[in-house]
Amino acid sequence: QQGLFLGDDDIENIKSYLATDIKRLKDVTNRTNKSRNKVISIADTPKLVDVIPAVGRNHHYNRMTSVIEYLTFIAKLAVKHTPNPKLNSEIKRMETEFKSARPKGKGNSVLDETNNKTLPESLVKEFIAVAHYDDIQNPFTQENVRFRNHLMFHLMSRHGIRRGEMLALALTDMMLHGSNKSFWVRRTHDDKYDPRSKQPVAKTRERKLRISDQTAELMDRYITKYRSVTPNANKHPYLFVTHRKGPTQGQPVSISTFDNTIVPAMKKVDEKFEAIHPHYFRHYWNEGFSEKIDVNNTLAASGAEGYTHIDSGKEAKMRKHQMGHSSEMSGNTYNKRHVSKKANEISLMEQEELNRKAAEVRKESEMQGSSNE
Repeated sequence: QQGLFLGDDDIENIKSYLATDIKRLKDVTNRTNKSRNKVISIADTPKLVDVIPAVGRNHHYNRMTSVIEYLTFIAKLAVKHTPNPKLNSEIKRMETEFKSARPKGKGNSVLDETNNKTLPESLVKEFIAVAHYDDIQNPFTQENVRFRNHLMFHLMSRHGIRRGEMLALALTDMMLHGSNKSFWVRRTHDDKYDPRSKQPVAKTRERKLRISDQTAELMDRYITKYRSVTPNANKHPYLFVTHRKGPTQGQPVSISTFDNTIVPAMKKVDEKFEAIHPHYFRHYWNEGFSEKIDVNNTLAASGAEGYTHIDSGKEAKMRKHQMGHSSEMSGNTYNKRHVSKKANEISLMEQEELNRKAAEVRKESEMQGSSNE
């Protein structure tokens, strides 16, 4: 009814679900229940089943094919009597992206795959550390490529933006100096300056995201030291460019290059990295954001100056802004601006700083309690 179709989040969630071997998962759960002699809730399952049983690639591929064929049929049926080129284009886009998400390669063996939504935080941090341009394990040799890739993963993990949104960042939409450092996530469909055959565009709403001094400095350094001296890079406004000499030098980095060259090279460093999918960085950011909200509310409850309680409703609005999800259906313009401002403030908080302040407040509270006895 609203003309909405599957996006990256939806496709990734459906793909993850369709990979699950339900029969084996039930067997594992039943054995665990018997051994522990208690009923285990859905919330407990990730703690007890560290590896989610998955069907083989062929089976997974066929499942996804059946689902997208059915969804495409339903979508076309829904718009049959109201022909609309835009809706037809969105249906085609959804079908193409869903099919491209199907598992590559062949194999009949049942694979055990780590649930990419419950990956340990330490694994993601290790991946990001290896992606640092100075890390000895970084698999890339060129200095400019190492720095570029480091900045890519930095932006995805710090701001939870999709890889398509990251690759579509433009120099014209950045403020890297002054007190309001930020960048815009734009919808750049059919941009005449984008030479890529498959343009990486934002599938969520446009939004302005505040960035830290560190992030602004990294972006500025990449632009001035590496991008500016790369041939052909001045022919388009996109931030990330190909540095390797050849016919594509200076052109914007494509999704294909990111998915089929950059990420696989990183995964080869350590077999543990095989579990990491680019989309997981959004989950990683969301976990971090939730932790910041929790610490903020702890400080607010302790009476710390400058901190106010953030209820679940406000948190949801803030998260929607940062993630670029559907806009709020209520609230006036001023309220939306306030939510946006507060969301940016929370996002920029350093976890270490919040934890330190929380510890100080608890210690002060304990000392006051002792003096009153």
